[in-house]
Amino acid sequence: EVVRQPAQLTSVTGQPTSAIEVLQDASISVGPGYQRVIPRGSVWTNVGRTAQGEVFKPIGRVFTVEGTHIYEAYIVLDDDRVVGFYLPVERAFSPPPDGRETKLSIRRKQP
Repeated sequence: EVVRQPAQLTSVTGQPTSAIEVLQDASISVGPGYQRVIPRGSVWTNVGRTAQGEVFKPIGRVFTVEGTHIYEAYIVLDDDRVVGFYLPVERAFSPPPDGRETKLSIRRKQP
């Protein structure tokens, strides 16, 4: 099962939003025994913050994490490190299942 805890997303409404572009494929653990690749060239837009970091939603695709069920997920970054996932439907934060943070090679795009 995907471990999760309630999380408050503070939206960036009314402010210009930034985005990131992933410069190199990154394999990330998203559930017990499940891996996903955050692909090179994918663009993610900043939708807000949680206590854990900035929350980015993929543009033009859906990203999921898996356990017993599949959940839509946004990545949560602390600088350039994926510290977990924000589950928008559940309004929850999910840390990486292996406890390991993944560093992304990114380029920040300002509005």
